[in-house]
Amino acid sequence: MHTKEGQNREDLMMLSYDMMVSPENPVRLIDLMCKKFILDNPWREEWKGTKDKGSRSYPPSVMLALLVYGYFNGVSSSRNLEKETHRNIEVIWLMEGLRPDHWTICTFRRENETLVKGLLKSFRSFLLDQGYASGKRLVFDGTKLKAYADRNMLTKAGINKKIEQFDKSINAYLEELKNNDSNDDELETAREEIKQLREKINKLENQKERLSSAEKILDAGNKKHIAPNDPDAVLVKGRDGKFAGYNGQAGVGTKGHFIMHNEVTSSPNDIGELEGCVDKAEKEMGKPIEEAIADKGYGNSAQILNIESKGTQCFVPFEKTSREKEEEKGLVFSYDKQRDTYTCPQGKKLILHQKNHKHRGAIYYRYKCHECEGCPIRQECTQSKTGRIYNRNIDQDQIDKYKKKLKSDYAKDRIKERKRVVEHPFGTIKWMMGKFNFLLTGKEKVQIKFDLYTTAYNIKRLLNCDDIHILMAKMTKYNWAMAN
Repeated sequence: MHTKEGQNREDLMMLSYDMMVSPENPVRLIDLMCKKFILDNPWREEWKGTKDKGSRSYPPSVMLALLVYGYFNGVSSSRNLEKETHRNIEVIWLMEGLRPDHWTICTFRRENETLVKGLLKSFRSFLLDQGYASGKRLVFDGTKLKAYADRNMLTKAGINKKIEQFDKSINAYLEELKNNDSNDDELETAREEIKQLREKINKLENQKERLSSAEKILDAGNKKHIAPNDPDAVLVKGRDGKFAGYNGQAGVGTKGHFIMHNEVTSSPNDIGELEGCVDKAEKEMGKPIEEAIADKGYGNSAQILNIESKGTQCFVPFEKTSREKEEEKGLVFSYDKQRDTYTCPQGKKLILHQKNHKHRGAIYYRYKCHECEGCPIRQECTQSKTGRIYNRNIDQDQIDKYKKKLKSDYAKDRIKERKRVVEHPFGTIKWMMGKFNFLLTGKEKVQIKFDLYTTAYNIKRLLNCDDIHILMAKMTKYNWAMAN
């Protein structure tokens, strides 16, 4: 046959691991980055694996690089990473022939939260110091992360119902166990049945105890729903409906589209997250943010005004309010600042009725009309029997000024820019890894995986910015030491 012939598999070859990995392979950059980070940060007490007892541990730089490489290439499972150490020449080169089992990989990831976070923080400092990223303008967005828990969360009533069902099952098994004990204990079948019944009872007792613990957590906090397998999770709503999960926050720089802030929160939505994200991002970067951009989901007027008072310009639109919907129908109330009164569409006055009325975290002055009797548009205006009440936020003047700013061409451009910047990272990560897949429970453990996703994404962005040899030369010279 007229075909090419391959090399004899039994031929000996003089090859090293290094000869089998090209100089431009991204695995070399990952290896260098992790080794430099560990070298410039003497092994700290808060990082696991510092004791000299027991068997020798795997080098932290190697284990850290394995995790980063895995997420960079869409492999997050510890079992799959173990397989890669046996068959993937890039991983064999990276691990220098070491082959940790999946339990070792999983344990290292679970117990080294500060190590993973430290690498991400130092990497961000590298991006800022080398001019690849800038923290001056950040765009914030959130994504719902499914927790490693049952989709159907439990309420207190649901927990009590399940505990009641467990009690019935346990009593039935105890009665059956009692009957078997009265039979011939010497029979092999009887002994096996007794063993199985005791195992079932122990399993139900453990499940009952876990539900009781979940009930105590509900009683202690303000939560209405809980996932017994992951009590930190909250009920969130995504494209696939409601489920137990977390809210993943990200702040993306407009220069380079790097993720400069990421955080896992237990908030079901974004409405109260912006101020915390801005403060933490500034602290992490060590420099102020000049502009913060987000969508309507972050439209919390109190937080926006607080952020702007600290010197950061916000470009966050608000959801359309009930007042604005009324004005579209012609129900326009005009405010007289000198007299501190409102005038309704029929020319009637609304006078100050109550000060410092708290509603949904904001404070209002309430104005009331006492001339609603016989008004031709009363049914459209109010259902109140005592007269129309109109609320005015104590910061309304500042809110109006902010809304006026949003109508400028510059503000409109910033708001349009949001989609082009912040939705790219989440799309890229889901393209790499599929949907966010979290097999660890608890917010701290989920944060570890979110940090690894972020690090892998930022490396991919960096490789688009410069030649890999230039990047490696800069990384070699850079001081990766973390601030104490």
